[in-house]
Amino acid sequence: MSFIMGFTISTTSNCGLTLISNSFIQNHMPSANGNFVKIYLYLVMLCQHADTAGNSSIDALADCFECTESDILRALRYWQKEGLLSFTEQNGEITSIVLSTDAADTASAVTAEREPDIDASPVAEETVVPDGISIPNRQEYTPLQAEALMKDIEISEAISQAEKILGTTLSTTHLQMILYFMCDIGFSQEMIATLYRTAHSRGKTSPKYMEAIGLTWAKKGITTPEEAKDESSAFSGLYHVVSKALGLNRSLAPAEREIIDTWSDYGFSDEIIEQACKRTVLQTGGTNLNYITSILKDWHKKGVLTLADIEKCDKSFQQKKKTGEQKNSATQQKRNQFQSFPQREYSKEDYSSLEKQLLRNVQA
Repeated sequence: MSFIMGFTISTTSNCGLTLISNSFIQNHMPSANGNFVKIYLYLVMLCQHADTAGNSSIDALADCFECTESDILRALRYWQKEGLLSFTEQNGEITSIVLSTDAADTASAVTAEREPDIDASPVAEETVVPDGISIPNRQEYTPLQAEALMKDIEISEAISQAEKILGTTLSTTHLQMILYFMCDIGFSQEMIATLYRTAHSRGKTSPKYMEAIGLTWAKKGITTPEEAKDESSAFSGLYHVVSKALGLNRSLAPAEREIIDTWSDYGFSDEIIEQACKRTVLQTGGTNLNYITSILKDWHKKGVLTLADIEKCDKSFQQKKKTGEQKNSATQQKRNQFQSFPQREYSKEDYSSLEKQLLRNVQA
């Protein structure tokens, strides 16, 4: 589907502000995808300040927001479903966009046609709108709606990729979930593919499981496959083992991951690393990764390969400790024996007799 139509927007207003109705802020913005909000606000700005906007088109909007034309269309469809705008197409091209009254008497409208002039009344108030992290409620698309949406090239490719990953045709539940994430939340085709790969790598194919992962990403503001992979790595593989053993309820910091990555050089299994983590918590009461490293390094020097080897090391340590205690005890006993050697007690007569004996020896 190609969108090459341009449109010219003009206005008689010289206002340097863009006014947004309270109704939009209170009733629509909190639950909308942040990118959808940006696109809607931009359309309102074009409506109110068309003299500075010049020619515009779906292509231009996509370039402005560094997204695809399909992303712009998903935003338009979302706001159309919310009742805030409507648009018409002719021969696969957008010919007009009309912003509807936003639950107020003051109307704000924009008609984008083949080079028309557009006049619009401003809405109620100015506001600074941040990206929202609230998630829109899921609703089922009708068969006709779903069929129309799946004609979108990006949605169609996302479905095709998901089917390749799972190796089967997607069920209606899967299709509804993909439409929800792409049309309502704003996931890209690459994000959907990453979602399916993540679930499949964990042996999960349930739509509910995938939806839970996707909602977590959305709530955390994750919008790129790279961010999604970083988030997933914290809950899979060795990172997950370490986080669970240490009782961490957060994502690992990059510096922490770097330390954990060095442990792979020892060739230990997850069970052995988990054991080192548990011992660190018990012995230090903390989660010092450097302490864990010292334990693993010591086990590596001793040739530990299994949990049984760790038990042998523990027994050897206890035996050496016991032997050392016995040696210390024997040494202490010898010292005590010397100190407890029976001492002779001397009386005054004995000292007097010794003095006389010494005098005789000197005189002699």
